[in-house]
Amino acid sequence: MDRLVGDQGGSSSSMFRDYRKGNWTVKETMILIEAKKMDDERRMRRQEGKPTELRWKWVEDYCWRNGCLRSQNQCNDKWDNLMRDFKKVREYERRVVEGSGEGIIRSYWKIEKNERKEKNLPTNMLPEIYEALVEVMDKKSQRMLLPSLPPTLQQQSTPLPLPPITTTVTQTDYTTNVPFTTVDPDHSSERSDSSAKKRRMRGGGEGTSGTSKCNIDNASQEVGSAISKSAAIIAEAIQSCEERGDRRHKELLSLHQRRLQIEESKVEINKEGINGLVDSINKLANSILALAGNKNQSTDPK
Repeated sequence: MDRLVGDQGGSSSSMFRDYRKGNWTVKETMILIEAKKMDDERRMRRQEGKPTELRWKWVEDYCWRNGCLRSQNQCNDKWDNLMRDFKKVREYERRVVEGSGEGIIRSYWKIEKNERKEKNLPTNMLPEIYEALVEVMDKKSQRMLLPSLPPTLQQQSTPLPLPPITTTVTQTDYTTNVPFTTVDPDHSSERSDSSAKKRRMRGGGEGTSGTSKCNIDNASQEVGSAISKSAAIIAEAIQSCEERGDRRHKELLSLHQRRLQIEESKVEINKEGINGLVDSINKLANSILALAGNKNQSTDPK
C-alpha cells in the first residue's frame, strides 16, 4: 500500500504521504544510515525503551525531513538488506586480514563484480556506505561495552595504597607501676619514608622494574582481549535483538494493513448496499406513480 491512510501512534502530518518506489539511491541510503544512527543515540539517552513501531516511525519522519520519501516499512526492509550485505563483506575482510580463508587473495574492494558474485558476496556495496555502517556499529558497541565491564577490569590499573606503618612505644607509669603503650606518629612517618627508600633501592638493584613492566603488558593484553570479546558478544546480541524487533514490526504492519483492507471492504459493501436500496426505492416510487396514473385515467368520465 503506497499511500498510508492512517498509522498507529503517528502524527497527523504523516497520515497522507505518497511514498517513492523503485531502487534506493546512494543519497537516500546515506540518509537512512544517518537516521538509524541518530535513532540509536536518541534511544540510548532515554531511560526507558520505545516500541519498535514508534522507532521506525521516527526513522521515517527523519528521512522525510531530509528528502528521503520512503515509508517505515521500506526503511526497515532496506536496513535489513544493508545489514545482511554488511555482515558478508565484514566477515570476508576479516578472513582476508587473518589469511585463513581458502582461495582469498585480494580485498573485496579490489575484485570485480563477477568474482564477488562467485564468492556469494554483494556485488554493489559502495565504500562510503560500508564506512558509514562501520561507524554506526562501532558506536553502538562502544556505548554498550562500558557499562558491561566488570569492576575488576575497571580497577585493575589502580594501585592499592600501602597500610601506614606505626611504631608502638611501651612506657611505664611510675605512679602506679602499670606499663602502657603509645603510638609515635612522627617516628612512624620517618620509618615509612626510610622503608620506602630501601624498597626503591632494592628494587633498582634486583631489576624488578622489568618484571613489573612485563606483568603490566600481559595484563594489558588480557584486558584488550576481554574487551574485544565483550564487544563482539554485545554487537551480536544487539543485532539479534533488533532482528527480533524488526520481525515483530513487520507482523504488526501486516496486521494493520489487513485490518485496513477489511475496513475498506466493509465500506465498499455498505456503499453497494445503500446504492441497491436507493435503486429499489426509486423503482418502487416509479411503480406507485404509474399505478396512481393508471387509476386516475380509469376513474375519469367518458
